[in-house]
Amino acid sequence: MWSKRGLKDNAHHAQARSRDWSDDMRGGLDSVAHCSCAWMKKNPWAGVGIGVALGLVVGMLITKK
Repeated sequence: MWSKRGLKDNAHHAQARSRDWSDDMRGGLDSVAHCSCAWMKKNPWAGVGIGVALGLVVGMLITKK
């Protein structure tokens, strides 16, 4: 039904695809990290406000029953 060679070929193909996908994702995440770092350097108080707002939301969700 399934040959060992066919299964190995499929596994190698899946590894290559996942490696390519992870390389693409890493490049995209590096770009996002650079942009967000630059934005935080330009607008530090806005970052503090976002952190406070997220903290309040998470705190409300945790304490809500």
